[in-house]
Amino acid sequence: MVASAPDSGSARPADADGGIGDLAFHPVSRERRTWTSDLSVAEAAAVRRVGLVPAGFVMGTAVMQLAATGGQVFGQWGGLGGPSVGGGGGYSESYPCAHSYAIGGGIGFGGTAGGAAEHYGFNIEDAVLAASLTEGYRLAIGRLRDEATEVGAHGVVGVDLLFENLVGSTGTATFFARGTAVKHPGGAPLPSPFLTNASGQHFERLIALGYVPAGIAVGVGSVYVQPNCQSRGDFTVPGSNQQIPRAILVARARARDSLAAMAHRVGEGVVHTEWTDRRVNRYAESWDQLTVAVGTSVRRYSTEAPPLDPRPVLPLRP
Repeated sequence: MVASAPDSGSARPADADGGIGDLAFHPVSRERRTWTSDLSVAEAAAVRRVGLVPAGFVMGTAVMQLAATGGQVFGQWGGLGGPSVGGGGGYSESYPCAHSYAIGGGIGFGGTAGGAAEHYGFNIEDAVLAASLTEGYRLAIGRLRDEATEVGAHGVVGVDLLFENLVGSTGTATFFARGTAVKHPGGAPLPSPFLTNASGQHFERLIALGYVPAGIAVGVGSVYVQPNCQSRGDFTVPGSNQQIPRAILVARARARDSLAAMAHRVGEGVVHTEWTDRRVNRYAESWDQLTVAVGTSVRRYSTEAPPLDPRPVLPLRP
């Protein structure tokens, strides 16, 4: 709506048609469109400073029944007896009973004969679950990009990736990607919109440094943990726990490696990496120790001017 005001500053009573004196409102003839976003005011200003404007809030969702290592783990469990388990190339490690005594017949703590271990445990990399999670993220990100293409966007900033068990039974996961699509007014469309999980201010700084986002990279690491007596929380075996920190360390290393591998396909580096550690319960006391790493793959588009060497300044006057 627009208004036309009278030349004089005197107030007049409302007219019968709804106008206030000579101040009459009438519809605007131009077409209007309201865009949405999840940008803060500061982010919106930063995006505008690099010549982009919001095109709309976009989303991508995927629901998957996750696949995970199952029977093959328990098939290997029966052959445990050394410091490591598993016959493949992935990580695996055994953790015998931590008590200094044994029950029944078999192997006790430290390999001493005299009794069966109270709770024998092991860690083994769950590459099946990691691949299943990666596929869920890939689908959600692809659908986010499709929505951005539909609104004519050149990219999406502030992408958030969420993974929750929101629907279905145990093992059914919901993957949700969301962000704000942005475009350059009058710019030619890109073959595929860029994606970044960086905020608007960080995106502005990235452009100023001579880099452009190439896409979202995701890395997932998963280690199946069958806890021994100490890791299951037995107060009779105090001391430093080795099994759980080792599972976390390996899961993080696998997530880092897969993040780098995905980013290498489209860019030359990764920035703004966000790490998430989570635990997914499995059978009885066992669980999968997960690490998810999300970052922005970037490429350089210009070369920064080399910084000037500092030079001493000496006064010429005493």
